[in-house]
Amino acid sequence: MQTMARRSSGTKGYTGYRGRRRGRGVLAVVLVVILLLACGFLFAQRYMVYDADGSVRFEFPWIKKTPQDDTANGGDSGDDKKQDDLEITVQKPVIKDTYAVELGADALGSDWQAALDGLDKDVNAVAVELKDASGKIHYGSKVQGAIDCGAVAGNSTSDTAIQGLVDSDYYTIGRISTLHDSLYAYEHMTDAAVCQLTGFVWYDTNSTHWLAPEKQAARQYVTDIVTECAQMGFDELLLDDFHYPREGRMSRIKTDERTMTQQEALALLADDIHTALEQAGYKGKLSVSVDADIALAGSEANSGIVMSELTEKFDRVYVKVTADQLESVTEAMKAYDVEFVPIVTEATDSGSYLIEK
Repeated sequence: MQTMARRSSGTKGYTGYRGRRRGRGVLAVVLVVILLLACGFLFAQRYMVYDADGSVRFEFPWIKKTPQDDTANGGDSGDDKKQDDLEITVQKPVIKDTYAVELGADALGSDWQAALDGLDKDVNAVAVELKDASGKIHYGSKVQGAIDCGAVAGNSTSDTAIQGLVDSDYYTIGRISTLHDSLYAYEHMTDAAVCQLTGFVWYDTNSTHWLAPEKQAARQYVTDIVTECAQMGFDELLLDDFHYPREGRMSRIKTDERTMTQQEALALLADDIHTALEQAGYKGKLSVSVDADIALAGSEANSGIVMSELTEKFDRVYVKVTADQLESVTEAMKAYDVEFVPIVTEATDSGSYLIEK
């Protein structure tokens, strides 16, 4: 009986010992789990992201976001790009009507900012003369023909001014005298100029010379200049003197070698310019100026202009008018599917305008 008692007592003692070890093991496991959770929380805090609505989400670097995730989060569904690759283009505000003022020659010097600062608050566009009727070019042209005939009157200062103008908030218009050009015409009489019967360059009533658009060299030179101006960043290019000479001894002009009509030559020049601008990637407007009497009459023999044909080649037609002519010219221009802009000396009551000083 004593032996049985000892065995029974020994069994009870062993059972109690095993119970204490099991409790300690469970406690250890719980502590380990708590420790792991705490460490995991501290680690995950680095990747917690709060959304705009206050909700929390985790973004782990080893989990690549899918295009669907980007779209769902309002992001770009395209490939991920580095922040350094982001290119921001600030575009000028789109304007319905241009209230433009032509700036003086000083605007292409060191005082270009002062010229802008002095504009009336209603003005939203500026025009500058890039090439005048003598043939002088008021920027640092790299066109070889212009350099060879001494036409380049601009320099780095004018180039800096032009860059400042086109980078401003103003809509910019570059004016270019196209066919009225004494410098290039005199140096290239046979292959580019309007000539006399003798073959020498022809003079108008002001003793100035003109380029002949039926001649390929003349078209190429004008096209090169216009394209160069387009590459400066102007919102619009305005072509002045886009016609044959109107005044002078017309009977002395040599015409027997012309292979096309005046209208065909002007149309060909316009097409050449359009093609070159398209190839250069120019997205701005291409415009032309016309005298008021031609706009009212619809055509003029000496100039070669037929309004119904010319207006098809350009986005805008500018006409220099007096206060008395404005109403009649505005009415006449309604016959053509083109935007009309009057060149005036003071602001008009409505619509676009260009104030020429």
